[in-house]
Formats: sequence, C-alpha cells, structure tokens
Amino acid sequence: MKYDVIVIGGGLSAIMCGIALATTGKNVALMVKGQSKLSLNSGSIDLLGYDYDGNVVENPLEAIETLKPSHPYSKMGAANVMHNVAMAPVIFSGANLNFYGDTSHKNHYRMTPLGLWRPTWLTLDDYVTADNPASLPWDRIAVVNINGFLDFPASFVNEAFKQAGAESNLCEIKLGTVDKLTKSPSVMRSTAVAKLMQNDGVLNELARKVRSSMGDAQVVVLPAVFGLDGDDTAQKIRQHIKAPVKLVSTLPPSIAGTRLLSNLRKLFVQNGGTFLLGSMVKNGKIAGNRVVSVEAKNFPDQDILADHFVLATGSFMNGGLTSNSSGVREPIFDLDIDYIEGSGNWSRERLFDAQPYMEFGVKTDNEFHAIKDGRPLENLYAIGSILSGHNSLKLADDTGVAVMTALQVARQI
Repeated sequence: MKYDVIVIGGGLSAIMCGIALATTGKNVALMVKGQSKLSLNSGSIDLLGYDYDGNVVENPLEAIETLKPSHPYSKMGAANVMHNVAMAPVIFSGANLNFYGDTSHKNHYRMTPLGLWRPTWLTLDDYVTADNPASLPWDRIAVVNINGFLDFPASFVNEAFKQAGAESNLCEIKLGTVDKLTKSPSVMRSTAVAKLMQNDGVLNELARKVRSSMGDAQVVVLPAVFGLDGDDTAQKIRQHIKAPVKLVSTLPPSIAGTRLLSNLRKLFVQNGGTFLLGSMVKNGKIAGNRVVSVEAKNFPDQDILADHFVLATGSFMNGGLTSNSSGVREPIFDLDIDYIEGSGNWSRERLFDAQPYMEFGVKTDNEFHAIKDGRPLENLYAIGSILSGHNSLKLADDTGVAVMTALQVARQI
C-alpha cells in the first residue's frame, strides 16, 4: 500500500491533520489502533486557559509571547498560531460542528460537569457558557436531571449558578422508558440515554414534565444526552419545551466527545481519506534521513509506504510513550525523548503540583520534524500530546496544541 501521507493515530490531532491534508487532494490514511480519548471531551476546544502561575488567560494569542521556547506554540510562532486559529473553525463548520467563541483572541468560560467554570476558546453552541461567570445572562434557571442518571452531578451545577447570583432550582424527572436502565447502573450512561432520546415519544414525555416543573425559569439546563451522532434532538427538545435550553456535558463518556469524533471522521472520509482501523503500528523502516515505510500488526509482512508520515499516537495514556525505571521511550521509531533522568524526579508528592512527567515527549525541531539520534527526520512529523514542552493539565492547552500542531504540519506537507 502506498499513500501520500500516513498519519499514525486516531485522535483529534490525527483527524484534524488528515482532514486538512485530504481537502488539498492528498491521498491520506489514518492508521488507528483503538478508541480515541476524544470521546472523553466535554465539548470544548482549549487554546490556552492558564499561565504558568495558574492565572486565567483572557487573551490566548497575546499570552503566547510569555510561553517557554519549548512550548509547541512558541516553536511554530505567534503568526502561525493566528493563521491556524482562523483555519480551525472552518474545518469544524465543515463537519457540522457549530461552536461559540471568539475566533480571534478572547477566552470565555464553560460549565464543567462538576459545576466549575473553566476558561476555554471554543464550546459547542448548545452548551452553558459565560463571558463572565459573575454576570450570567439569566436570573432564573431550572436545572433538570433525569431520575437515576448519576453521570450528571446536577446539585453541583445548581450550586454553581446560585453562587453566580442566579435563582436556580433543581428538579429531577422520572421517565418511564429511561427508568428501565436504572436496574443496571453500568448501562445508565450518557450514550445509552442519548439513544433513547432519539425516540420522539421519550422526548415528548421529557418536554411535558420539564414544562410542568420549570416554573418561571428563563432557561432550562439539561445534561448533554442529546445530539448523538450529530442528530437534531437538541433542537427538537428546545422546540418541545418552548423555552431556551442549554446543556452541560456529563461525566465521560460524553455525547459531546462522541459527536466531535463521529462528525470529524465523517468529514475525513467525505474528503477522500482512508481509515486503516485496528492498525497497531509495530515499527518503521528508516533509510538515511527518511522514513520509508511502517509495518502494522494486522498487516503482517507488508510494508505500508508513504511520502510523509505524521506521528499522533498521544502520550502515556494512549501508549504513544512508554516508561520503566530506566527511562521513557517512543515505541515505534525509538525517537529521541525530552525527559528527566531518574524516575524519582518524574513526579511531585503533592497531587496538584505541576508534575514533571506531563512535559515529557518526543523531541522535534521548530517545524515538528521528529528527531532520532540527534537528527531531524525530514519526512516524519510529531503532533499533539506526544510533543514535549508543555503541561496540558496546568495550562489547559491540550486540544489547542492538538489542533494547532496538526494544522501546522498539514500546511508544511
């Protein structure tokens, strides 16, 4: 098999890179090992939420100038970040993903499943957001949960609205069809409830009971169990209730993440991209300063060829990096890794301190060519969370780094 570009991975960075390349006519294949962590996403794309001291960043593009030289944004430069910031919403729109947010420079806040306000760049437009959590657009709010649905901590969300100065009331609705799921808590998950919500009878019952319990609320806040596979149930429930409706993402697995993954995959295929599913890449063949081919477990004894290769296999969680007491390793190409010698130095005793291992990753040059034995490989790039130089948890930049580096490498190819 021969392609123009092979992207190894199936997460946000891999798919965004694949789409950007496929739309230019490149013959692109995504080699996907298994499930993507994108299904855990809560419906937002972060760019840069906090600075190194933990302060909220209001203008991410301005704050890029303050980042360390090792940060992926610093490597590509502010001008390229700005270009990619404008390009990303175009791709999302093509995937029928409509977001709220300032596409130039300003963060807003979105409500998390635990009732916390988190700074972010883009949020799916059905979801609860605020430009300033201390000044909400509503004075009277009805927070509604479905009886037995534990993946939506509605009391936390309700309390957050109260602390923001709103009159917020919590009510729980019992639905006959959904109630059957409560007999087995392991299946009372967001995806199972969302499938039931595709039934007009269930939607009508929910709408009727919400109308009777919402009082004089200006907005109804529901758990995000609508819009599975990008369908229009969120719009339908709004029409049935005859009142503004906003959603808050549930605990994983989330409908928002499932929807993002599904819609982006569809767009990739529509543009001519190829998925090689279940493709666990075992190794790559390097000749001189170039990768010639890769070999996958489900394609034994067959070299998969390409002109360019993009490594988007993620960090430790996804197996893109592995570790033992002797060090950290990238298992496919055995690339050079940025990490601290001595496993005792990889973490801090206090849980909420910045953990050093979060910044470990593959070494690259400023064009994201992966480095092996001290030399950049001219046709192998690394993107997303496998990159070193930033703590995605502390900086709230994980999805931003995924998208920005994906689009940057696609442009270079």
